[in-house]
Amino acid sequence: MPTIDDFVRPAEWVSEFVSDMGRAIRTWGQDRYMPIRQQIDEDWQEHALVKPLLKEVLVDFGINSAFFPAEAGGMDMPEVMTIANVFCEELARIDSGFAVACICSVWGLMPMILPEHRNMELCMEFGPKFCGDELYLGCHAMTEPSGGADVENFGRIQGRTIQTTATLDGDEWVINGHKIWPSNSGYAGNLYVVVCTTEKGSSDPNDFALILVPADSKGVAVGNPYHKCGMSADVNTDIWFDHVRVPKRYRIHGPGDDLKYWKRAISMGNIGSAAMCVGIMKNVYEIIKGWTTERVVAGKPLKEHSLVAGMLSEVAMHIESTSAWMWMYTREIDHPELYGWEPWDERFVLKTRGLALFASNAVERACSRAMDHMGSYGYAREYDIEKHWRDQKVIGLWMGGKGLKTLENARYWYDLETL
Repeated sequence: MPTIDDFVRPAEWVSEFVSDMGRAIRTWGQDRYMPIRQQIDEDWQEHALVKPLLKEVLVDFGINSAFFPAEAGGMDMPEVMTIANVFCEELARIDSGFAVACICSVWGLMPMILPEHRNMELCMEFGPKFCGDELYLGCHAMTEPSGGADVENFGRIQGRTIQTTATLDGDEWVINGHKIWPSNSGYAGNLYVVVCTTEKGSSDPNDFALILVPADSKGVAVGNPYHKCGMSADVNTDIWFDHVRVPKRYRIHGPGDDLKYWKRAISMGNIGSAAMCVGIMKNVYEIIKGWTTERVVAGKPLKEHSLVAGMLSEVAMHIESTSAWMWMYTREIDHPELYGWEPWDERFVLKTRGLALFASNAVERACSRAMDHMGSYGYAREYDIEKHWRDQKVIGLWMGGKGLKTLENARYWYDLETL
């Protein structure tokens, strides 16, 4: 009988070692996370349950250290997006909020730690912290109160609305500004990767800056965790920077290159978002498959009724189509030697927006359709469909929202000039 392992995951592209890592995370999730998954939704303020689980995944399983260079204590794993997808998928099957917290620990650091644009000085300074025996969390601080998705809309807004400033004063950057919604913010994060501008109102790519700010730096203040619809395992707060001073070397690259390599991280975020959608849908598939097999109506299992079978088919098609698209773009970004463009090519940002949009629509539909056929049971917390239904919604809202995703995908395919 088919299982979630029968959906698209090309064996010739995903090594047995990476698949084994995914299976280990799945087993860990079944044993350690699933039994308290509903309790974690109530732990959104203190995160007392989440913190030790983050340590087990990020430190003990090595997700934090996976992409750092070996010289800094990392595993320096190849085919970065392939591995990240397996992590995203398996963790989101357990809890997509927890998946976000885990992956965002290193997401903002991608411009610094990945080959072709690795900053070895910063890797050697912070690698031992991320690759050590204690939990050390990263946080990518992008969004601002006044701009929202404008930060991600670089093709048209070009950074003009970024309000968080970085001013060079001798050998130090002085950071001032206000960020909202970053994952692992507040008391959770240890190191912020902050999107700044060196000249407020500038559209010059050279003024776009990625600067590391340790969370315990003088002048950093954080708010209380947001009480959200879902994704309770991920801490989001406000962060304020009031004349925060950090060394000049904490700028990840420099003029032009910060933006250039940040685009790779954004493309990875689009693909990783799709992988999370796949992970959620796979658990929805498991839940609805079990429900419609065990529940008997009119003398036969619910799944044997044509109306229900149509819904089950739709859920499976959403998983299969999203998986296939996701793995194709993963292959392209991991193997520039085959496809002829670099992973930080802006075209990747534009085309992967379409994947992220498709995936967020698919997971929303899959959760809703499963809930429709479970009736009030699907709305009850006991079966976790309602949890996935709540959690998945923000995937379509983050990183620019559905509007920006739609426009940027159209920009790529139709050469839009004014939108």
